[in-house]
Amino acid sequence: MTGVVTTQAVRPLYPTSGTASSPVDDGSSPQITLLRPFFYFGRTYNSIYVNHNGHLTFTGPLSEYRSQRFPQGIRDIIAPFWTDLDNRGNGKIYYNQYTSGTVLQQATRDINQYFPGLNFNANWVFVATWFEVAYYPTSGTVTVLISGGQYSFVLMNYGIIASTTLSIQAGYDTIGSTHYYVLPGSFTSAASGSNSNFRLGSNVNEPGRWAFRTDHGSTGCTFNGKTAGYRRQLLLLLLCYISLQSCATVKGKARILTTMH
Repeated sequence: MTGVVTTQAVRPLYPTSGTASSPVDDGSSPQITLLRPFFYFGRTYNSIYVNHNGHLTFTGPLSEYRSQRFPQGIRDIIAPFWTDLDNRGNGKIYYNQYTSGTVLQQATRDINQYFPGLNFNANWVFVATWFEVAYYPTSGTVTVLISGGQYSFVLMNYGIIASTTLSIQAGYDTIGSTHYYVLPGSFTSAASGSNSNFRLGSNVNEPGRWAFRTDHGSTGCTFNGKTAGYRRQLLLLLLCYISLQSCATVKGKARILTTMH
């Protein structure tokens, strides 16, 4: 479902700082030890990998640059902007963790706005940022991810996305694909360019922002915090908020935040 949206500015992104991943095409960060356990659809992870081609994995790095359509059922993966990115010439990929301060406050506000009544309060945030990273070989893109808490959410946030003929997928998948989602416009020309469905659409009445609650195993759509067509699942001690913003060959920021309480 794509909600009717009104024209408004995209919310501020999260801080661009932290450890920089090495400039390697199709590379990945080293194994990152998390300051809190991360619970994802019934599995607990204590480390994560920030892969350069726009996805996150838990059990090992993933170098694959060709978007592989979900459901795959192979691995737990969060893919805000899976395509062929290259950080050797343009941009950097950062990751950082927070246990206090304004980043947690921002994550708390965002989640409580889109999912009222949960009284969510973040106390841990992990941020991964793709900053001015280009398509291979020339272009730019931005991605932001946030996660944490007693509940589980995926939010994707898009700005201007440079046109490309490359395949792009946004969404998430799980082992066995018991839970997965593919953002409308993935694998089509509507994924990028001035008429990108990622950027112009929304399910929370904010253009370019998509919000999904994943602790209940949503495979449907979410609007104003309500989910259609979901399977019931054990409530996890997890919030997964993904916000993704993409831009052309101008300054861009991409990141992941994970929050626990």
